[in-house]
Amino acid sequence: MKLCVVTPYFQPDPLWLRQAHESVRQQTVPAQHVLVSDGGPPEEIPGFGGSHIILHRNYRDHGNTPRLIGCAHAMAQGADAIAFLDADNWYQAPHLADMLEFVRENSLDAACSARYLHRLDGTLIGRCPIVNANPYIDTNCLLVMRSAFQHLITWTMLGQHAAIVANQAVWQQMQAAHARLGFLDRPSVCYRTRHATHYRMAGENPPPEAFDRASNDGDGYMPPHTVFSRTEPA
Repeated sequence: MKLCVVTPYFQPDPLWLRQAHESVRQQTVPAQHVLVSDGGPPEEIPGFGGSHIILHRNYRDHGNTPRLIGCAHAMAQGADAIAFLDADNWYQAPHLADMLEFVRENSLDAACSARYLHRLDGTLIGRCPIVNANPYIDTNCLLVMRSAFQHLITWTMLGQHAAIVANQAVWQQMQAAHARLGFLDRPSVCYRTRHATHYRMAGENPPPEAFDRASNDGDGYMPPHTVFSRTEPA
């Protein structure tokens, strides 16, 4: 089983990117990390042993084009499964092993996991009440098997106006094609949130860097009376 994790980035916080990479290295199953620089100077990561693709322009589509290029590279390297991790987030150590076990036990083509929300300083807010694959997923929580690789082209099919919700479109495309999908209701992805609504629903004042965004991938996807869970990681 060859597993690849694709991470596009553009002018990231170097410490956050290194934390993301280290979380891939610390997985309990081997995974090749595929970094894709979406324009701008490439980041240097001490001890980096994966693949580093350097693009010479910024595609300005929320990482979708570099994400798809990373997928193409993973496929060319013989990947059996592809996972995704943005440069500001990280995995808990058993994440990929748990996802692979879940997919195998249920004969799935792709799966999404639950996630934890973290403040920008990395401290835990709590479990995210929104990402449950019904209907919303998070890119960082997605694992796609070879049997569903053909659907990954959807990352770049929507155009600039809807690039921000491409992750939802990928999931919906797989649903429409009757791919075997599943949701692992066990959070092991750590999502560093900039969404002001996440802080408000936790009873906190959003930090200055947070923003409001009324879209299907931001604040607008919050249903009324959302119950926030402060469940700690196991």
